[in-house]
Order: sequence, then structure tokens, then C-alpha cells
Amino acid sequence: MTLRISTAGLHAQGLQSLLMRQQQVARTQQQLVTGNKLESAADDPSGMAQAQRLDHALATLEQHGKSAGLLEHRLRSQEQALSDVGSHLTRARELAIQANSPVLSDPDRKAIADELRSIRSEIISIANREDGAGRRLFAGARDGVIPFADDNGNVTYAGDDGRNLVEVAPDLTVADTDAGSDVFMRVRTGDGIARGIAGAANTGTGVLQASAITDHAAWAGRSLQVQFTAPDAYQVVDAAGTVLASGAYTANSTISAGVVQVTLTGAPAAGDTFTVERAPVRDVFATLENLADTLDTPATSPAERARRSNALGAALGDIETAQDHMLSVRAGTGTRLASLDNAADVRGADDLTFSETLSQLRDVDYAEAASQLTLQLTALEAAQKTMLRVQSLSLFDKM
Repeated sequence: MTLRISTAGLHAQGLQSLLMRQQQVARTQQQLVTGNKLESAADDPSGMAQAQRLDHALATLEQHGKSAGLLEHRLRSQEQALSDVGSHLTRARELAIQANSPVLSDPDRKAIADELRSIRSEIISIANREDGAGRRLFAGARDGVIPFADDNGNVTYAGDDGRNLVEVAPDLTVADTDAGSDVFMRVRTGDGIARGIAGAANTGTGVLQASAITDHAAWAGRSLQVQFTAPDAYQVVDAAGTVLASGAYTANSTISAGVVQVTLTGAPAAGDTFTVERAPVRDVFATLENLADTLDTPATSPAERARRSNALGAALGDIETAQDHMLSVRAGTGTRLASLDNAADVRGADDLTFSETLSQLRDVDYAEAASQLTLQLTALEAAQKTMLRVQSLSLFDKM
């Protein structure tokens, strides 16, 4: 069998080989210029798909990093705000102690009340503080609202109780700043568990120095009241009026009856009461306003001075508990900031791993590519010479 190839066929075959060699040279040169060996999916379909997934993962990590940066700024702003509130509460506590001195005059106490109201206004301003990007720190999950408003001594909250969760690393979210309702509006009073208060209608000079629950399991949060049936006799009753204990009272002593313990000074009168109840929640602004109102009220009789001392003592305990509350919120903020540091470590490790894998898939090995280009140029030169030889062939050369 004789195989015959036409002159046109020879030319077409040579041209096809020449074009293929030129394409290979051009692709290798492009890789050397760009440093990327995955210019198109045709180069390596599987590698290109994997590279695109890694690009997406790296872009996600970058977005997580930006989100973490914004969140860190807000949390650090919250930490500073809480520190400022703590400083103001420390000053308020100092003023409450100072105001309970018997040597102060009513004008002196009024000056202290004015400073307390100034502190209260400062704390409201802190509670409405922005993060520098137009968002309020303590508005919860709501944007575009001023969370706290003072209406003639009554502070209202316009935010909500929500907290945004921000994804700062793969499968890791961290909560945004705390809602103002939790930070400022729902603050435990007393010692945070129980609170002792003197009756507003007391006529004696008994001053409540301390109160405590000795058996929390048996107490179960009940409201218990020490009632003086005579200046030297008392009984302890529950909210239903059931007498739980009774005894004789000695001046300036501690009453221990059942699960309650009350320390008094002065001389209670018959009908005076002292109640120990589950510590209610109150906004910190009301605590300061009530304290200022107490100092504005003149006290001329011994009974009025005792009522003022009882109010100041209760306010002092409430302020100390508010300070502990702010420290607790700050501790939670610090925990979240530590989580952001851990998330940064996770992102860094993932970024390094993804980048190395992507580099192996995409980046050109310049030594290998240069060697390959040399071989391809040699093959191209050979193809060109072959093409020239084929073009010079003719039947007339055989005549």
C-alpha cells in the first residue's frame, strides 16, 4: 500500500505543528511574566477549581479580620466607658460617705447633692457614647437611636436587649457590646442578693448598719421583716404576717432570728420596721437621683436624721453593688477581647496554610519554567526549519 501526502497536506501539518510550538512558548512566557501558572481553567481544571476555593477562603478570612477589627474597637470603647463609669461611681460613693457625717450643714449636703446630679448627667452621657462610626455603644442591636433620655429625673431606655454576634474566624462568633438595659437599667441593689431597708414611717432613731441572710436555702428569697412591738422587743414576720421569731432587743446589738441577721444602732420605737428582701434591680441613675433627693431634704429631728442615715446607708450599699456590676461587665468585655486575640491567631494560621497551598497550585517555579522555555524554543526552531525544508520540496527538483 502506498501512502500519498499532498503538498497542501504537508504544508498544513507543518503549520499546525509550528502554531502549537508557538502557543506553548507564548504560554510559558506569560507564566514567567505573571508568575501564575493557572492562567485559564484549561491549564489545570482541578487545580483551578481548588485555587478558586482557596481564593474564596482567603477573602472570607480577610472579611473576618475587618469585622474583628471593628468589633475590637467597639469593645475597647465599651471597656473605656465602663472604666469612666466606675470612676464616677467611686466619687459618688465618697460623697455618700462624706454626706453621712453629722458635722455637715444642710447647705453642705445640698452642694454634695448638686455634684451627685452632675455625676449622674456624666454617666448618662457615657451611656449614650458613640463608637466613632456613628453607632451607639449601648443601644443593643438597634442603630440610629439615642439609647438613654432623661425626663425630669426619670431615665428611659430606647435601645433593645439584643447583642449582635460577629463572625471573626471560621465557625467562631463573638458578641458585640452589651445592651444598655443590662449595663445601666437592671442593676442589683443591696449586696446583690439581699437588701435591708428601714421603714419609711419609722419614728425612732434606729439606724440599720448591716443586714444579712445566714441560710440562703432556707430563706428562698422571702421578704422578712423585723417589727418592733416595743422599744426593747421585736418579732420577725414573713410577707404573710406569720411570726417566725421574737425576742428582746438590746440597744446597739445584732438581731439573729432564723435566717435573717440585722445589726442596728440607736433606739427603735414601737412600730418601727426593718425589712430584708431579695435585692431588687434598679437603674443606676435612679440610685444617684434618690441619693441626691435625700440630701436635699432637711432633717431637723432625731427621727428625721435617722431616716436620712438609713437612706444614705442603703444608697451606699447600692452604689457599691453597682460598682461590682460594672466590674463584672468589664470582665465580660475582657473575655471577649481575649477571644478576638485567639481568633486572630486562628486566622493567621489558616491564612498561612491557605496561602502556601495556593502558592503550590498557582505560583510558577521560575527555574523549571525557564528550562521548559528553552526546550520549547528549541522545538520551535526545529519546527521552523522543518517547515522551511518542506516548503522547498518540489517535483521539479527530481527532473
